[in-house]
Amino acid sequence: MKIMHLYGELIQKSTNLLLLIPVTLFLALTMMGQANAQKVIAFDAPGAGTGSGQGTGCFAYTDCSVLINNWGAITGYYLDANNVFHGFLRSPEGTFTNFEAPGSDTNPNDFNGTLPNAINDAGAITGIYYDVQNVGHGFLRSPEGAYVTVDVPGGSQFTNPIAINLEGAVVGYYANRNGVIRAFLRRPDGTFETWSAPGAQATGAYNINVFGTTVGHYRNNNSVGHGLVRSPQGELARFDVPGAGTASGQGTECPGCSVGFNLFGAAAGLYIDGNNVVHGFMRSPLGEITTFDPPGESAVYGLGCYNDCAIGLNDWGAITSSYLDANNVYHGFLRSPEGTFIAFDAPGANTTPNDFSGTFPYSINDLGVITGYYIDANNVNHGFLVLP
Repeated sequence: MKIMHLYGELIQKSTNLLLLIPVTLFLALTMMGQANAQKVIAFDAPGAGTGSGQGTGCFAYTDCSVLINNWGAITGYYLDANNVFHGFLRSPEGTFTNFEAPGSDTNPNDFNGTLPNAINDAGAITGIYYDVQNVGHGFLRSPEGAYVTVDVPGGSQFTNPIAINLEGAVVGYYANRNGVIRAFLRRPDGTFETWSAPGAQATGAYNINVFGTTVGHYRNNNSVGHGLVRSPQGELARFDVPGAGTASGQGTECPGCSVGFNLFGAAAGLYIDGNNVVHGFMRSPLGEITTFDPPGESAVYGLGCYNDCAIGLNDWGAITSSYLDANNVYHGFLRSPEGTFIAFDAPGANTTPNDFSGTFPYSINDLGVITGYYIDANNVNHGFLVLP
């Protein structure tokens, strides 16, 4: 009943937002274009390390996640001074709650711990934690702070939940006993369903909407990536972005990428062309694909990827991510539903040429609020949010 009540509130809020969104996006574009630093809020989770390679945000050896829901709650993780990962929840008012999934390895310098990957509008959080044997287990944290372990039945080597919808359905990927990467769905009642695309070497589910449609990708036996949509009834539909490369390591939905997916079934992601340059794409609910490249991006790397290639999409079609320029500096960008681009840098981000550092947006909610992380000149990570 609580979930249905929250879903009703979300639908009502979405109706109101539909009337406000053109103004909201216009203001967001204008403010970012003016580089209004007062609208960018930096934050650090309490206890985050301050040494090189530590801090709040994402790291080169982890999946990336700094997620915001439509109510303004943010989840992510931080690396402390002892090189242990911890989850955090930042309220819309800026209050932090740090948390550990039960069973997480918190031994110093193991680089293990708790790494959230997603939050829904009810405040439920899912992600992965690593135990002292370095085995990855999924977890589901309720809005009240109760935990459920999410391990795919059958002796999986690891389970990595990537996304959660409003009803509490979780999707991600896992490795079975033979080490094969497969996609999974955990329903709200705790039952599981798993799948692989035909001819797949590895399959992952990266997002799910409230109707139960999932989006992800798979790699074939030649390590070429393809997009994959799965209906609520389990039907699989492959898609390929025009211009995607067909050699190993190329294709649609590059390995390690996150995929933006919204209420209406639109998807946004990345693809790698035949020259190994990364580009963005938007796929409509009807399957029409539009490709894009932010102005000023490197002709060699394109959008580029610092760790995984994060791309955020809201229900109105606004997209955020990062690109690498010709000086090898990362910048954030916002692409409006009409295709207008605005680049931005978080104040304090390292913009020194050839440091491969900078600003990395990850998600955008329906109010146009963007969140992500940046790396400073001392190689320390910090979270940020941009208010429209």
